[in-house]
Amino acid sequence: MLRTLTLLTALAVPSVVHAQPLRTVAEKSDYKATSKASDVLAFCEAIVKRGPTAKLDYFGTTNEGRKLPLLVIADPPVSSAEEAKKSGKLVVLAFANIHAGEVDGKEALLALARDLTDKTSHPLLKDLVVLLVPNLNADGNEKIDPKHRLGDNGPIDGAGTRQNAQGLDLNRDFIKLESPEIRALVKLVHTWDPAFIIDCHTTNGSHHRHTLTYDGPRYPSTDTDVAKWTLNTLFPAVTKKVKAATGFDIAPYGNFSRDRTKWETYPALPRYSIQYFALCGKVGILSESYSYATFKDRIDSTRAFVTACFEVAADKRNELVKLTEPPKPTRVPLRTETTAFKEKSTILGFEEVEKDGKRVLTDKHKEYSLDLVMRVTEKELVEPPFAYLVAPGHAAVLETLQRHGLQVEELREDIDLETESFLVTKVDTQPYAESKKYLLVTEAGGDWKRKTRRVPAGTVVVKTAQPRGLLAAFLLEPRSEDGLTTWGSFTKEMVPGRDFPVQRLPKAHPLALGAVRPLPETVTTNKPITEAVLLGRGGGFTFGFAGSPLSTGAWVDADHFLQVKEGKLLKVEARTGAGEPFTDPAKIKKSLSALKDVNEATADRLSKGTSFRTNPNRTAFLFDIGPDLGLAYFDGTPAVRLTKSAGPKEHVGFAPDGKRIAFVRGENLFAVDVEKQQEKQLTDDGGGDVFNAKGDWVYEEEIFNRSGRVYWWSPDGNQIAFLRFDDAPVKKFNLVELNTPQGRLESYAYPKPGDPNPTVKLGVVPADGGKPAFLDLTGYKPEETVIARVGWVPGSKTVFAYVQNRTQTWLDFVTWDSPDAKPKKLFRETTKAWVDDPGEPHYLPDGSFLFPSERSGWKHLYHYAPDGTLLAPITKGDWEVKEVLRLDAPEKTVYFTATFTSPTGLDLCRAAFGGETELVTDRGRSHRVSLAPKGPLYIDRFSDPHTPTCADVCEINKGSVRRLDTNPVYLRAEYTFGRYERVQIALKDGFVLEGAITYPPNFDKSKKYPVWLFTYGGPHTPTLSDEWGGGHIMEQTLATSGIISFRVDPRSASGKGARSAWACYKQLGVQELADLEEAVAWLAKNPYVDASRVGISGHSYGGFMAAYALTHSKTFSAGIASGAVTDWKLYDTIYTERYMLTPKENPEGYAKSSCVAAAKNLHGRLLIVHGMMDDNVHMQNSVQLVDALQRANKDFELMLYPHDRHGIGGAHYLKLQLEFIRRTMGVQK
Repeated sequence: MLRTLTLLTALAVPSVVHAQPLRTVAEKSDYKATSKASDVLAFCEAIVKRGPTAKLDYFGTTNEGRKLPLLVIADPPVSSAEEAKKSGKLVVLAFANIHAGEVDGKEALLALARDLTDKTSHPLLKDLVVLLVPNLNADGNEKIDPKHRLGDNGPIDGAGTRQNAQGLDLNRDFIKLESPEIRALVKLVHTWDPAFIIDCHTTNGSHHRHTLTYDGPRYPSTDTDVAKWTLNTLFPAVTKKVKAATGFDIAPYGNFSRDRTKWETYPALPRYSIQYFALCGKVGILSESYSYATFKDRIDSTRAFVTACFEVAADKRNELVKLTEPPKPTRVPLRTETTAFKEKSTILGFEEVEKDGKRVLTDKHKEYSLDLVMRVTEKELVEPPFAYLVAPGHAAVLETLQRHGLQVEELREDIDLETESFLVTKVDTQPYAESKKYLLVTEAGGDWKRKTRRVPAGTVVVKTAQPRGLLAAFLLEPRSEDGLTTWGSFTKEMVPGRDFPVQRLPKAHPLALGAVRPLPETVTTNKPITEAVLLGRGGGFTFGFAGSPLSTGAWVDADHFLQVKEGKLLKVEARTGAGEPFTDPAKIKKSLSALKDVNEATADRLSKGTSFRTNPNRTAFLFDIGPDLGLAYFDGTPAVRLTKSAGPKEHVGFAPDGKRIAFVRGENLFAVDVEKQQEKQLTDDGGGDVFNAKGDWVYEEEIFNRSGRVYWWSPDGNQIAFLRFDDAPVKKFNLVELNTPQGRLESYAYPKPGDPNPTVKLGVVPADGGKPAFLDLTGYKPEETVIARVGWVPGSKTVFAYVQNRTQTWLDFVTWDSPDAKPKKLFRETTKAWVDDPGEPHYLPDGSFLFPSERSGWKHLYHYAPDGTLLAPITKGDWEVKEVLRLDAPEKTVYFTATFTSPTGLDLCRAAFGGETELVTDRGRSHRVSLAPKGPLYIDRFSDPHTPTCADVCEINKGSVRRLDTNPVYLRAEYTFGRYERVQIALKDGFVLEGAITYPPNFDKSKKYPVWLFTYGGPHTPTLSDEWGGGHIMEQTLATSGIISFRVDPRSASGKGARSAWACYKQLGVQELADLEEAVAWLAKNPYVDASRVGISGHSYGGFMAAYALTHSKTFSAGIASGAVTDWKLYDTIYTERYMLTPKENPEGYAKSSCVAAAKNLHGRLLIVHGMMDDNVHMQNSVQLVDALQRANKDFELMLYPHDRHGIGGAHYLKLQLEFIRRTMGVQK
């Protein structure tokens, strides 16, 4: 009954004849057979060999492991989606065999690939990049059987199965994405972003005279611009082209109604490919060849149809591009209805007659004028919210959303938000006809209620303002007719009386967001931690596994703190997470507009800032105008230029009342009245060897913790105390920068042990100008004096200072009631060794104060009367106070961090005067705490050696109030870690060292392993902590190489109080080495340790320990001494003399601690590393060791870094260490 027509010559005959004609399996078999997967691959490979325009790629793998081929045909050729985008051409896609029993499209697309590569430059390739996927259901295609699709008119040798190897109908899988084939196809579409997509099928159904039927985008409505374009422009043009090329008639896809008055089609639901792509903003086209036509006609009609579609797409390229721009969802379609178009449609069919009470077809043609039931309208719509919130615990939903190409983020905080929640009241279900696996939710009834709720960390946030925002909304709405709810993703929650687990967030709200757990198919697990991992981000030691721990700003008051979320600075309510903008960019711009020197770009940058140098009450901020300073106001008040003078302004600081600022320029102190913008020079003798209010090298490095600001405002903001340094007595050290033709000399004052220190004076000067007054230091020899700390007694005009002798064996607490007053020594602090800067005194309203002291061998707090009389100790025990956070005077309670539960951890504690110390935070973790200025709240950043840093808002006595940051480090799951074990090592004298061992993955006790020891060893400087530490990445890298990593802190660096640190007094390196040797001996008792292969490395003091170990011990077979002090006579006075006294006072100690003096005793292989511009530990140290080793005829290795100062880093340095360690430990990379 159906005609068999021949394709026109233009379609059937190639214009370029190849030596060996390429034929499909259908063609070679005279249309009796269809191709298998191997045939398809072979054909694709042959296509590629025909010329450069075709590239073969594989975009996925089937359930049974078959590769899914993708032909990319373009002229000039492209190899990636990025190249296709750059070409400016329209990307189009056709795929076939989604139902592997419907094989016409597969053969047609292979023939089309041949057509496109027959010509040197096919006309279509001028405008298009063509993607062809001929065999999507490759597993089903392999199950070819003549019994399949018996009603089809060929191929007689059989076809594959409708389902894939999982038993899934792939053209019902576009919502749930269960099959690897559809996951791969969807990813392909989202990657290559084709504007035009054709899905090739075969259909049976009603008897008619159309060789092929078609459908286009009907979801969510046939009234969309895309749907109208396909109905009014595309299909009429394609119909004519197919008729002209083949003589075949084509029509909209459908079937006769029983009464032959309607032409009805399938429901327009996004579970089907074409409607899914419509929801994604694509032009999706369905091609359905007619199963009652011959196999050849079906192939030819499909080939002609796809070609015609591509031709129209090329011709209407600009229209298509505009039509398929990512839609912005203004409304979310939940449910639709399908009705008839107003206009009738003509379907070519056959006359029917009644026979024995049944309708029987005749051969007589008949044209039916029918209602075309294909019009889709939106029945139920909602406004899209800002975002959807998917409750934690829905991992499968998260994975599905990601596979749909949606941008999803994970909420890292608990936060109270005004959301809309859907209370389920009814659930209608029905079995899914095609699989017993599903009980489809056909409709969910319920009520939306808006209120403020606690949204927990781990919630998945899906914002709708994204390219596929409409798809996101459709998937997640509970009443969506074909969303995730329909397919059982929320079955457990779809119970009347329960809340639906997806909430709407109606309005934008800054949130603490991070990346979600990546899809399983996108990651490789059990990866080794190798050199490549360590160096992957520029050489950072803890780059990958630290995550991105939250950083919050200062507390604003008892209940609010500053926090940056999504690039905005917010004032956040601590208990709820509710935030309001701390700044208004428009007001900042308004303020800045008052200054002509601030251009628009600068104003824009400053207005969007998240970090400001604010005044004390946070109403204004400082900014730079070239070398000058400006002050802008957050409320829009006109900004002012504070200075109009040459030269940089260093160490800028506000007065406590914010009415003035001070700064240092040219080593002199200046102040500016903010209201009058008047600059006052407060000192005038700075420059050369004199530093006013700015630390010289040794004070900045060793006393003020590398902060050069050494001035202090009085409480009323009217005076400034400052230090004046005179480096004239100090010998200069010269560095030579050798990367210039003549070299560059860098000379500065650097006092070495026994040599003169800078002389220091303590001055006070009125902030509005006047002659500085220098405080009386009678009784203290200028050349022997060190001033360790300066400040003001609160609420008074009294200045205090900690005054020490140069070797720091004592510390005097001294006060002056006025600039011309005599000094009052409140008391002298001493210990059994040296006295470190104890830290700030903490004053009570009555003038008494808390003073930290190590006099007992542990740092504790002592209560003193205003006159310096000791009243009582506040804390005691074998642990240390680390930092006082707050003193609540009315309650007479002090809050502080301490090593209360572990010498290598931090705890928040409190102590009432006269009471016992109480632990506030929990045990088993280390806590870095930020305490509110008053009240019970604090921020707790906590971790342990096995858990990355998290943060909570906590309340004293109650614990966690709100999770502030989960910091999920999902990268960890991809790697294999060696076992990390904390150990304690009991020494012969009873002291217990803290250590950590990192074993190689797949550790085998029956084998022998080398050991590499990491240490620092400097007094009071432990390297071990009860924290995550980024996953100990360096140790793990060595463990992967088969090396046991051993980290040990000797007792002086153990964190176990000053009494332990005093063990190194006057003999740096001696006791430390003894401790390390005993620790190695302890480890070597294990049969798996090869004691002949033990190495050691460190930097700075750790470099000294490595050099010292290899020149004073035979325990170590190799070592890396990086940036090392090799003789303590070469380091600075303040640090060295604190621990060693002067060389004159302790000649024996200096001799025992020298690596240079012991160079002749070198044992093992030593690598010396130094930065040539190191202004801290001079390269002189390494040079003198090198000289001594050479004179002793000892071999060693040396690496110099010409530009580096004391901090050496980067990939080369890390690779150098790794290569040396592996080589000397006898292991391979």
